[in-house]
Amino acid sequence: MNERSPVSAKDRVSEILRRNERAMMAAILKTCDEVAWATADELKLAGVEPIKMRDGYFSSVALHQLFLHQCGADMETSKGGDPKRAAQLLLAGRRISAHYWEGIDANEQAGRSDIAMDDEERRELAESAHKAASRGVLRALIEQANATNPDLRNRITTDIEAFVAELAPQSETDRYFAELVRENVELLLQ
Repeated sequence: MNERSPVSAKDRVSEILRRNERAMMAAILKTCDEVAWATADELKLAGVEPIKMRDGYFSSVALHQLFLHQCGADMETSKGGDPKRAAQLLLAGRRISAHYWEGIDANEQAGRSDIAMDDEERRELAESAHKAASRGVLRALIEQANATNPDLRNRITTDIEAFVAELAPQSETDRYFAELVRENVELLLQ
């Protein structure tokens, strides 16, 4: 008789969760790839030169949307939600980074205040806060101006393309800069 060792309910639950988590992530990543290709195809059909999406663009969008969802914020405006939940999620991400990429173990982390950042972290946080505030203000201003001038978004896009053309990107860095300018304008005009 072939006797199998008993598998605990906890082990079965763990295995089911792991299997379904892997399937979920595979589906998310596949969808992000499919959306990137579909976006490029749609832009071509619309007669627009497809912008080259940097690697992980749609994964970043998915992460951003899931973050808003988890915080209870409006997924269109990013407003509202629970700031304490947002802080918990960010702290969890910070702890993962500290443990896996910075080599800080749980004991060190316990004695480390999340507020105790080094100068580089403070600079990056201030820069991110500035960008987020600027993006929100610009989006609101664009929405308001677009109400009185429906062609505003097209004019902005045309002006940016003229700016990029004047740069006459030659190097890979120039082309990447031009691509980032276009992507940032696209984000602001959403």
